[in-house]
Amino acid sequence: MHGQGEYVWTDGLVYTGDFVANRIMGTGVYQWPSGASYQGGVLNGKRSGFGSMHFAGTDVVYTGQWLDSKRHGQGKLIFDKAQKCFYEGGWKDNMKHGQGTMRYSSGNTYIGEWEGDQKQGQGCMQWGEGEVYTGQWAAGLQNGIGQHVWIQPHSPGAPNGGNHAFFLMHNRYEGEFQNGQRHGYGTLFYATGAKYQGQWQLEQKHGRGVFIFEDGTVFDGMFAHDQPVLKAGEAWGPAGPGIKLRVQDLLKDRDNQQAVLTILSNELLCVNTELRVIYDAYSSRQQGMPWGWGRPQHSAALTSAQLWQLMRDCHVPEPDCGLTHINTALAQVSPAALLVFTMEILPQACAPSPQLKALLQELAPLELSSVVGASPQSLHDPCRQLLFCDFCEALVRIAHVKFRHLPFLQQRLHQLLHSHILPHAVQSGVSKLWLPQQSEEALQALHSATPALQPLFIQIAAHEQGSASMDTASAASAQGAVESSTAAAQTSSAGGPQPSSGDSSVRSCLNGSRGGEGQLAWAAMSASLRAVLQVLQQRQLLGSGVSLQQALAGFQGACYPPSQAQQEELADTSSLSDILNLDSRVIFPEFVEGAARCCSQEAAETGQASWLEPLRLLQAKLKEQEYSSTTHIARVR
Repeated sequence: MHGQGEYVWTDGLVYTGDFVANRIMGTGVYQWPSGASYQGGVLNGKRSGFGSMHFAGTDVVYTGQWLDSKRHGQGKLIFDKAQKCFYEGGWKDNMKHGQGTMRYSSGNTYIGEWEGDQKQGQGCMQWGEGEVYTGQWAAGLQNGIGQHVWIQPHSPGAPNGGNHAFFLMHNRYEGEFQNGQRHGYGTLFYATGAKYQGQWQLEQKHGRGVFIFEDGTVFDGMFAHDQPVLKAGEAWGPAGPGIKLRVQDLLKDRDNQQAVLTILSNELLCVNTELRVIYDAYSSRQQGMPWGWGRPQHSAALTSAQLWQLMRDCHVPEPDCGLTHINTALAQVSPAALLVFTMEILPQACAPSPQLKALLQELAPLELSSVVGASPQSLHDPCRQLLFCDFCEALVRIAHVKFRHLPFLQQRLHQLLHSHILPHAVQSGVSKLWLPQQSEEALQALHSATPALQPLFIQIAAHEQGSASMDTASAASAQGAVESSTAAAQTSSAGGPQPSSGDSSVRSCLNGSRGGEGQLAWAAMSASLRAVLQVLQQRQLLGSGVSLQQALAGFQGACYPPSQAQQEELADTSSLSDILNLDSRVIFPEFVEGAARCCSQEAAETGQASWLEPLRLLQAKLKEQEYSSTTHIARVR
């Protein structure tokens, strides 16, 4: 038999299709007496290649690749007529294998890796609209490191989820799992703002741990079967009304520390409702800026990037209280008991596994990362998460820095709250990055320019630090950061992955790069305005229409956005020397905005209709220049 034909078996199976030298080979149709059918490729009588099979008596249909009459390769198996229940992805020997998506009849969805028809490896499971697990799987269950989030579904017609009542239904666990249960080491973030960090056993808090209540009260001790083990006379729960502040380090010279802490707590308690509205508004806000990367998935907590925007909206930054000062204050927000637990108790209580170290590299605070050997969050990391009690403590620490001329800490806090935060916080809408033209095109242009600006900023900051205090090894590590960041920029412009050099040195020096591609390498760095402007001038990156004084004003505006009254005052001022500070330090987000302001000035001076063209020209100059070596940067002295 050769060519087209039909063959009928004694049991009623019929094949119609191609024959080659008496063999069933090519394309054909099988029809079974049961009603099942197959149409597609065949090889030596077996289903092979691409084909579609309808199973008898059901709505089940498989369309995809076959090998030796088994599902093998890529394919989609549909279980119902409405096609709402299906598996689409890799197959091996009739079993799900590799990357795939499973949509269950209940509406639940799993996207991730499979092996032997079971979830195995990395994957994300969503149960309806209420629960999401992202992490490692083994034998079909959560095993290893993962994140489990419980989310209250948003009701149709209800107001936007950015309110405290919504977040009260939102809990999040990050840590170790065993056979589908919380087991080992992990952190549970309660929607109320409380947090437990410590050991777990079979879904329950069990072993040593630290529990931080919503008001900041800390319990450090043992837990058994989800309950605290209390000593005689020891209380469990918040200490009382108000926020429990941990700012004793700011009151070292005061004899009445407890009285001052009570006054500070009462000051915050008086505006508690207003602060919660502000906290919820900013924590739910999407970042309308190219540097707002890395918002933790499913997190209701305020991030440091969102706090930066709040501070800018409220006109808090100034030369003596810039974002570098604010981030330094944020780094001090951590309970002493948690420090002791993570630095002394945790290493003895549970030896961190390599998997746990990998998790902590992404999620852990500075003090915990240093214990387990993971990369800590960097000082200027936009992803740092602040609970409500942390937010309140941060306000106290920021007030201490900004109003240091006032004699008492309570006066400083009152001034910050009533002169800046409460009157100016944007409680609805979206805080906008300063742009000459508020448009999607403008924001997209700044997004595309960011990868090109990142290596330049890292070079400036690393070289300035190197010239001041970095030793040879640190300088080499900083150079590795530049190389890694350059590779990341090339990857972004090329649209695909490229090898990045110096990855290990990036991790050891910067502690902020994630995924080995340097995208947050800048989070450990800052640079002075003096160094920024000197390099821009030396490399002729400033437009011909922008003077050094105008560029200085542009970067100053990026660091300390003036209010309307301040703008009018500056317009009548011939000298900027009283407000400009060349030694002020900038972080990468401010550097990006400063570059945009300079491009806007260039467009205005040269009569261009849009500032986007100068921005594209700046990108082209950076691409042309060799910035993989710091030899092109003159020493900043």
